[in-house]
Amino acid sequence: MRKLSLAACAFALLSSLPVISSTSPMPVSFQAVPEIMVKFEEATEYRKKAVTLGRLPHKIELGKAFPTYVAGDDGKPALETENTVTKEVVIARNPSPVVGAVYNEWLVPKATWLDTYGELPLFDTFMPFKRAKSIKAIPITEEVLSLLGSLDGETAVIAVDWNDAGMKVYRDGYLTDGGYGIAPEEMQSTYEQIE
Repeated sequence: MRKLSLAACAFALLSSLPVISSTSPMPVSFQAVPEIMVKFEEATEYRKKAVTLGRLPHKIELGKAFPTYVAGDDGKPALETENTVTKEVVIARNPSPVVGAVYNEWLVPKATWLDTYGELPLFDTFMPFKRAKSIKAIPITEEVLSLLGSLDGETAVIAVDWNDAGMKVYRDGYLTDGGYGIAPEEMQSTYEQIE
């Protein structure tokens, strides 16, 4: 009788199991989808009407993970992304909290901040800035979600510069020519259409 090694038995057992695929979608670079990009040719132009607060990182924050929260479907804060704080970023914040005392804060590369707001914060305390640059945005429709590979018809994950895991976008939200998404509630409360 032929004897099988432990490794051969393990291989035989594992190769007989079904392959389980991940249920997390891979981030999609929407800029590589011609059917989406053509929509930006006739896209509406918007400007942020609300101020954005900005500050330089505190020394103790450098090298640490920085979470960004949005409002979850259950009315509680939901983690959107998590990135590492460096000397080359500005910490941005919407003036109103997402829920309770939790604010929507995110990291912006200094070069992007300067291009968008015209000047950098000087201190590590929040100061108000008015956006100088406008954006073009298209609605995230059922068709757009499908082109982005949505698994549930309500959300998709787009590729972004600041997070390898991507950014979740929502039906009725917006995709911007800046390469990010805006949730429906945020678009309504903080942006205005340029006539």
